[in-house]
Amino acid sequence: MSRSLRPRSLTWSQVAAWRLRRHHLVDPLTAPDPGDAVEGVASALCGVHAQVMSSAEQAVAARTRLPDAGAAVRAALWDDRRLVKTWAMRGTLHLLPAAELPSYVAALRHDGRLLTERLLEQQGIAPRDVELVLDALPEALGGETLTREELAERLGAVTGEATLGDKVRSGWGVLLKPAARRGLLCFGPQRGRNVTFCAPRYWLGGHGEPPGDAEPPHRGAVPDDAEPPGPARALGRMLERYLRAYGPAAPDDFARWWGTGTPEVRAALRELGDAVEATSVEGHRAWALREDLEAMAVDRPAADDAPVVRLLPGFDPYVVGVSRQLASLLPDPALRTKVSRTAGWISPVLVVDGLIGGVWTARRSARRTEVEVEAFAPLRPGLRRRVAEEAETLLAASGDHEVAVRFA
Repeated sequence: MSRSLRPRSLTWSQVAAWRLRRHHLVDPLTAPDPGDAVEGVASALCGVHAQVMSSAEQAVAARTRLPDAGAAVRAALWDDRRLVKTWAMRGTLHLLPAAELPSYVAALRHDGRLLTERLLEQQGIAPRDVELVLDALPEALGGETLTREELAERLGAVTGEATLGDKVRSGWGVLLKPAARRGLLCFGPQRGRNVTFCAPRYWLGGHGEPPGDAEPPHRGAVPDDAEPPGPARALGRMLERYLRAYGPAAPDDFARWWGTGTPEVRAALRELGDAVEATSVEGHRAWALREDLEAMAVDRPAADDAPVVRLLPGFDPYVVGVSRQLASLLPDPALRTKVSRTAGWISPVLVVDGLIGGVWTARRSARRTEVEVEAFAPLRPGLRRRVAEEAETLLAASGDHEVAVRFA
């Protein structure tokens, strides 16, 4: 990596403007086939956080302006199978491009930090239980789509450990997440009120083969290999993708987002070599891809001077991806708790030119959605009109659905 004695200086406004463009929040990602747009968003954002599916669908809607983004996301997941829903970064649910799943698995499979002995003990699970599930899952799951109850019964039968089924029935998925990180399991379509699981290699066809050395969407600092990459190289490829959407970032930023340790990230950063360069963002040292630095120096997100106003849903990748930098994107660091709340809940946010200008909530009925915006600073009338227009675009399900906005 480049070790310039005088890192390139950037402002947070410049960084925020660049990220808006990279997140398709200035010019939406459009394509004749809605599936192309949905898949493109998931790829550009390094996955879409999907703990709350309605938020994931709104995150796609904000970046594509599809008339029914929710239907397009569901079609990409369950009909075309261009997306896959699985436990990924930080052990949380994400929508990932199916074609890119092997690259994610190659990096995820090496890191056991999310499955510590302390966590297993808290859940009443022994390390041996994890190994039993990993060994038995391919036979138990096969090419079928099974509910949690069905999978628990199969695993108990295959292993001869009846108590193992009871542990698999746990709603937290502690025993199933390691299998997802190894590419052995993903989510299938809902069956009534029950979630289902399936094997990616069968559900996704060629996209779900056991992890090898899949080509990233952009060729960059890390060349392709004939053999599966080692831990640092696999993580380096993920870091490169991350920096394309969330740079500049420090190792701790990526470590928080990925759910790993800073030493592992520093090793991954070294794998990128001279493709990355240190920057100083108002005194904060962070790394960016060298090829992106010129574009980052632009002060405005759009070519004209009109402000870019966006309403982003809860758990939006724009916020989750740089959670350690939140204080720098707010008018007052004390407002951080308005955005990042207790129990890991991330509020829907108002974004103005890439900086976080407030939070919002919505109450929806059959014919009307009421939006309440809490701005962190007074908004002039022109900005209020832009917020109302954005709410109408994002939340109006049809021509006869009314969207009413009020400011707290």
